[in-house]
Parts: sequence; C-alpha cells; structure tokens
Amino acid sequence: MIGTWLEEIKSILRPELNSLEEALKASAGDEEIEQAEATIGVSFPDDLKELYHIHNGESRSGPGFFFGLQFLSLEEMVSEWKIWSELEPEYQMMGDHYSIPSGWIKEQYINRHWIPFCHDGGGNHLGIDLSPAEHGVVGQVINFGRDEEMKYVIARSLGEFIHFMRDTVRHGNYTIEEDDGFKYWMYGRNEQSRMLKDAQAYALADLPKAHTLANESEIPLKEWFEQLDDSWRDRIINKSNTVEEFARAHQIFLIREQLTDITPLERCHEVRELILSVNDIQDIRPLANCRELKKLYLVRNPIRDLTPLRGLPYLQIVNLEGTLIEDLDPLATLPHLCNLDCTDTRIQDYTPLAQMKQLTTLALSSPSRQAVQALSSITGLRELKVCSPGEWTAEDWQHISESLSLRKLHIEDAYFADMSCLQACDQLEMLTIHDTRISDISAIADLPNLKQLELNSGCQISNIETVSKSVSLEQFSGSFAQFQLLKDTFAQYVKFHKIVGEMTDEEEEIWHSHIR
Repeated sequence: MIGTWLEEIKSILRPELNSLEEALKASAGDEEIEQAEATIGVSFPDDLKELYHIHNGESRSGPGFFFGLQFLSLEEMVSEWKIWSELEPEYQMMGDHYSIPSGWIKEQYINRHWIPFCHDGGGNHLGIDLSPAEHGVVGQVINFGRDEEMKYVIARSLGEFIHFMRDTVRHGNYTIEEDDGFKYWMYGRNEQSRMLKDAQAYALADLPKAHTLANESEIPLKEWFEQLDDSWRDRIINKSNTVEEFARAHQIFLIREQLTDITPLERCHEVRELILSVNDIQDIRPLANCRELKKLYLVRNPIRDLTPLRGLPYLQIVNLEGTLIEDLDPLATLPHLCNLDCTDTRIQDYTPLAQMKQLTTLALSSPSRQAVQALSSITGLRELKVCSPGEWTAEDWQHISESLSLRKLHIEDAYFADMSCLQACDQLEMLTIHDTRISDISAIADLPNLKQLELNSGCQISNIETVSKSVSLEQFSGSFAQFQLLKDTFAQYVKFHKIVGEMTDEEEEIWHSHIR
C-alpha cells in the first residue's frame, strides 16, 4: 500500500510542485538495504524496506519529501546514525526529554535504535524507533534530534505515517512556497509542532486518554475559564494565549506569581514539567489530576503534605527545597522517581529513602546518623548533596563511600579532620565543597577517577597544596590564593576554569594570562 499512497501524493502535488517527484532517487536493491541493516545492527521493519525499494531518498536539491524534511538515502541514513551512535555514550541522557504520550518513547537525547529516514538539515529527524518504552510499539515513528526535547509518537508505523501524509495532501492541508526560484512545501502553515500533534492525533485516535474519567465530570473549558477569577484568567491568556493551549500545555512555569490557590492546574492533564517555585502555595491537591507530570519544582512554598503526589506514575524529578515538608513517605513508592531535592526542609525521618531504589540523584539537609543506613541502601545513587551533616562521623562517611558508587558529591557546612573516610569513593569524578573546614585534604589526591574539584566560598583547608599529587584531576575551582599555590604544581595539565571570590585587577590579569 505504501507505493499506492506515494503515487497519489506525487500525483496531487505534481501540478504545483513537480520538483518533488523529480528529486526522488531510484529504488534501492536488497543488497543495499541489507548492508545498511548490517552496519546499524538491526532489522528494518517491512514498511521501511518497502519505502526504500521504491525510492532511495531524494537529491539534496529536492524540496523535502516529508513535509519539507529531506528524505535520506540509505547511505545518508547510515552516516547520520553513525554520528548519533558515536555521541551516545557521553550524551545519551543529556538534557530534559519528554515522551508524548508518556511511557511510549525512552526519554533520552540519543538512542542508537532510533533510525533516521529524513532530516531538516539542522540535526533534527523523523525516525523509526526500534527500542520503545514500556507502552510503545517497535517501529513507531518519532521525532528526535538536537532541538527535539518533546518527542512525539506520530504514527505506530511508517506506513501509517505515509497514510497520514496522503490524507493531508488530499485535504489540501499544506503550503507551497517559493524563494529565489526554489519551491518547497510544508505542513499546514509551517508549524512543525502542529504537524507532530496532528499526526499523533490521527494515529492514536483510538488511544484511551489517561484522564477520561476526570473529563466526564468536567465542565466545558470555555465555561470553566469564565468561572475563574481575574488574576487566573489574565495569567492563562498572558502565558498561553488561549485556554485550550493552557489546558494542553506540556510545560508550565509559574515562578514568583504570589500564588496561593492552584486549583486551575487540575485541568492541565498533559503537563510534564511544572515549576511553581517561590509562591505561597500550601495545598497541592489539584496536582493529583496532573497524571502525566514528570518534573515538579515546589521550591520555597509553605507546603506540608505530599500525599496528592502519591498516584503520579511518571513523576521523576521533585524539588522540595525550602518547603515545610516533614514526611517523605508519599514519595516512597513512586515507580520512576530518580531525582529528589529535600534540602532546607523539616524532614527528620529519612527512612522512606530506603524504598526509593530508583533514585540516582539526591540532596538533603541536616541528616541524622539514622539516615546513613537508608542512604546506603540506595545502590543506584550516583549524585549526592549533603548539607550540614553535623551528626555524621568519619565512620558514617566511610559507610556511605563503601556502599555507594557515587560519581558526584557535594558537601556543604561540614567538618573533616581528614578526608580518608572518602577513599572508597573510587568512582567519584566530581567533588564540590562549600563552607567546610578540612584539617587534612591530602586523601583526595588518591581518588583514582576524580576529574573536577570545586572549593566554593567559606572553605578552610590547611594543606591544599597536597591536592597537586592527584594524577587524575582535570579541572579545579577555588580562590585566587589557591590558584596561585597550585597552578604550576600538577604533573598533568589542569584547567583552572573559575576563581571563587573577588580578585584585584592585577590578580585577574595573572589568572587570564594562565588560562589563555
């Protein structure tokens, strides 16, 4: 059927855009397809093979067969895939990424099982997903790339997407533009995000909505909007233009808005990222309806009860800094919670942390000695920030370092007679110290994988010169006096990329001369 749909697309567009058909290349043979599969290490879905049996991409001067996106030849596909696969080890999890619908696409920057079949020339693609998340379908069509934070499933298969293209062309929902004699075309009125959303709606029309039951009892949006107070109506229009956009927004930022009542957020069923920092919110019950939520910032709000978050299945990142929270138990069973900041709260009991086996990043304040056992059981923890651990002994730090394979450690407002209690942190790559007194820091030089050391304001260290014995350190941040003492003492090149605190003009010139 793909061949029939392609011919119909070309036939309809031929009178206005004959260059589309002229740019398409001849078919690829079985040997070319098999070679591409072997290089990438996958088997292509049948509809992808069928597409390339009809046309092996388009010429670089073509108008972009896929709504202006250039159809890649097999050679170009493999070349693009190689670039991404080489970057995957270092950058796979870089940045924030959101699957729409939730649970269909792995929320990563790079995945070597995403196979690009077209691109925009700027590092963004439509591709075939051969490694979907738990609810996804092998072979689904998704967007990914340098600028694609929001990743949409736009079809369950390539054939389904080409069928959407055929129907779009049939209904005339496209635009043809000409620039200096070059013609190109686009979906609708050149809104790629609109194309992604419309294609998804077309493909997944039969998908039950997570909030169907809630919607059955909700009044129409227009009527609901008219019942809001003036401040919320103004806020919605200023931030989202229309009430429909607000209700369907994937990201909502309401920072320093003097909010006390967040009831309108209960209509935001599709929000993935919600930042409510520095308001006067006490009641977060409306968030129980935000079942797609992945990232939540509640910083510096007088919130006491986290119970409404208990049923949010996709919640991964929660920041509670500066709240009045005392009980972490509502978060203990969240299946995907991996990043938690509970610094500057009223929490005394950290035992619920022992149930959060999926945590990779944690920040906490004034932990008791009893917290050490709970922390030590989170074997997947890779980044830890500890503020004011006044009760912890050297034995507690040693227990932490022996139990966890930490990559990053941030210590604030502490005292160490010496740092030998961290010697078991043989995977540690970055150590940040703030407002801390250390009588003997020499053991830090023995950490075999330490690459970055940052000494922020308030650090009092007696023998900082011993750090120069480190053979793994690559980057150091500290005061100008520390820089002066260490800049010529390492056996390897160490970048002194930042000076903490003020410098005189003369000192700044010395530093700049060194780093140039």
